[in-house]
Amino acid sequence: MGSNIQEDPYTLPDATAPSLVLTHPTEDEKRRTWTLNHREWGGALSLEDYLKREPYLTTIPLTRDGGMTHWVLTDSSWPAESGENRPILASCESISKRILVASPGDTAVRDGVGHGVGSVFTYPEHRGNRYAGRMLNELGTALRTWQCEKKGSADVVCSALWSDIGKTYYAKKGWAVFPSLHIEFPVPANQTQGSVEIGKGKGKVSPITYENLGQLCETDEKLVREQVLRKARETNRTCVAFAPDHDTMRWHLYRDDFIASILFKSSPGPTSVPSSIKGVIAGTQEGRRVWAVWSRNYYGGSGKPTDNVEKNTLYILRLVIESEASEGEKPSEDVVEGFTAVLRTALHEAAIWNLGKVDLWNPSPLVKTLIERSGVQHRPVERDVDSIPSMMWYGDEKISEIEWVANEKYCWC
Repeated sequence: MGSNIQEDPYTLPDATAPSLVLTHPTEDEKRRTWTLNHREWGGALSLEDYLKREPYLTTIPLTRDGGMTHWVLTDSSWPAESGENRPILASCESISKRILVASPGDTAVRDGVGHGVGSVFTYPEHRGNRYAGRMLNELGTALRTWQCEKKGSADVVCSALWSDIGKTYYAKKGWAVFPSLHIEFPVPANQTQGSVEIGKGKGKVSPITYENLGQLCETDEKLVREQVLRKARETNRTCVAFAPDHDTMRWHLYRDDFIASILFKSSPGPTSVPSSIKGVIAGTQEGRRVWAVWSRNYYGGSGKPTDNVEKNTLYILRLVIESEASEGEKPSEDVVEGFTAVLRTALHEAAIWNLGKVDLWNPSPLVKTLIERSGVQHRPVERDVDSIPSMMWYGDEKISEIEWVANEKYCWC
């Protein structure tokens, strides 16, 4: 496409041109976009496998049936006889998600729609022309009402993205920056020695699998609803959270499974910890349990999970401490033991799967205390460039008055 544009009399328009429109790509345009942005977001996948993953991601529970929308900025004045050779200037995706909201004085949490924005990309041949900025200006407005009729007429309350280009660019476009701290736990070299027996011993943990994930998500959403309502009263601010529902968690886990199935196809996968484990639960008494759901991320583009172990990461998507509302600055011993068991199991799992670190996003004050009590080596990381949570608020409140509850990795897309 790039060479044709150079040869045709067509001249690229200014980013402010009224002929530029935000619309949806054809299947061929999607494939070209994926081919070009593979280097940015392909991770350890080859181009061939990346071109399989991206269509697959539109077929899983959260994103199928229009849950994911592909967007492009193009020029409506492009001659119709040119067919599908129209210029694609910039592209991105959005995923419709459930949002939980409470304002000070509310007696119940309201359900709304929020859109996660990802894969913002300017075609290489068109960079330097501010087309991404124009696309984002159009997108921010379009998402205010996008697909709300498919969600039972629920209001679209926000959109969110995770900036990989620092804290300034998207903020100027209306997506305000939120906390971007994470705790990094390096995986010790000898972590695979010894054993972590699932379901045995003091501080035992039980596996989270697809069989029990749905029930845990239902419990978690109830806890987050309570937390959103409580925080709104305590802070006198409007509080918002992405629902940690079953579809959201499965989107991450199915994505993880797809990548792992490719990376480990030519060599035996880990056997000491079943691959069906998606996290673990410590404790058996409801209301006192601690659990974490996690996923893996591999880097490097070589197709070999062992090539970038130091960078490869086990992300804790969601950490749940059922008793968090009642725990003070000095958490009870059973919660400390439970958290420590979950964390040490995550480290053991990471080591087996060639992951060099475990990351936990935006821990609460209680979780920070538990980390210190666990005795596990760690360091805080304030992200200044990558994965900066950013939100555009569509309500009447100022974005500076919004509290983002449970701002954890499961929200990301």
